[in-house]
Amino acid sequence: MTACRYANILWAARELLTRPGVNLLMAFSVGLLATMITTGLLLSQALTTTTAHLLAEGPDLVVRRVTAGGWHSIDAQATARALTIPGITDARPRIWGTVRAPQGPVTIAAADQDAIARWCPSEVLRPPDQGEAIIGRGIAFTDDARVLTLQGESSVSVRVVQRFMEETDLMTHDLVLLHPWDARRLLGLAPGDASDLALGVFHPDEAEALLPELAQAFPYPVHIATREDARKHYAAAFGRRGGLGLLLFAPAIMALVLLVAGIVRQQIGDRARVGLLKALGWTSRDIVALQVTKALLVGLPAITIGLTAAYGLVYGPSRQWIGFLLLGWQENAPLLHLEAGHAAPIFLEVTGILLAPFLAAVLWSSLVQAASDPQDLLNRGN
Repeated sequence: MTACRYANILWAARELLTRPGVNLLMAFSVGLLATMITTGLLLSQALTTTTAHLLAEGPDLVVRRVTAGGWHSIDAQATARALTIPGITDARPRIWGTVRAPQGPVTIAAADQDAIARWCPSEVLRPPDQGEAIIGRGIAFTDDARVLTLQGESSVSVRVVQRFMEETDLMTHDLVLLHPWDARRLLGLAPGDASDLALGVFHPDEAEALLPELAQAFPYPVHIATREDARKHYAAAFGRRGGLGLLLFAPAIMALVLLVAGIVRQQIGDRARVGLLKALGWTSRDIVALQVTKALLVGLPAITIGLTAAYGLVYGPSRQWIGFLLLGWQENAPLLHLEAGHAAPIFLEVTGILLAPFLAAVLWSSLVQAASDPQDLLNRGN
């Protein structure tokens, strides 16, 4: 039985070599379709998974003070007010905002040991002193003295002492980490004031229930965002940009339809050969097995190469194209390190999407030919 199976595979491979150009073109088409479809699905899954993981390490609630003019700094008493609410276990004032750098807008944040630990191991980075800065890899400076000048409420020049590692590009690509005094000066904050308040909740699932009581604890209007709000915001943002990638599926589906039509056309064109095989004693089962084996020898390697190419595009060593195409970077896009989770179900899904119509076309045309009279097939093939 095993010898017959090997013989069938060898015969199928031999027949494929009689038309190398057509079969290579078909394999290339299937592989390209697999790459296009899998890349979009993997990228969407990777961005969602990575963002959810990052948000899970952040605060449960974020409190911002708002006025008629928009955002306003939060005072030094905000921490004590928030901790009076039962269920709030941690309150950390944060200082951050957007200022101008020589190359354009950048995000600044005040550094402390807790902030350092969120972006990089503390043994690799140390909090900058006054007049110093740690910058992301997307921020360039041409000064040989490694001085970066930032423009906010006032102008501050800082000396760059370190850069973040490329593994943190998703969070730190355009980030400048400063001493709190420098950050407050750039943002125009009074001593003790902060940009917002990051809160930890004893039961994160119950964070929504604390919102009314928390809002009443402050003598001024505040906006309170939950982790779930942030998740929805980023999911919508990635969805809008990723929707452009869905345009690839329209030509991909059309290509799949044309590919199936080409397979049926090729099978119909082989009527004389099938008739000859039947005249030589091949059974219908042998003919169907031969055609299916040929389809698998073309389709499975092509799909495997396409899936591998898609995996490399999303998780490989060079992923800057994601920033250019989806995240809106004009130049110097971040090198994204995305979490490679849930790839196997996507691989199985794409394999089924491509292999099912491919095999269905081969099987249907093979069954029609196998059930036909050999003489009729020979006459039609001439």
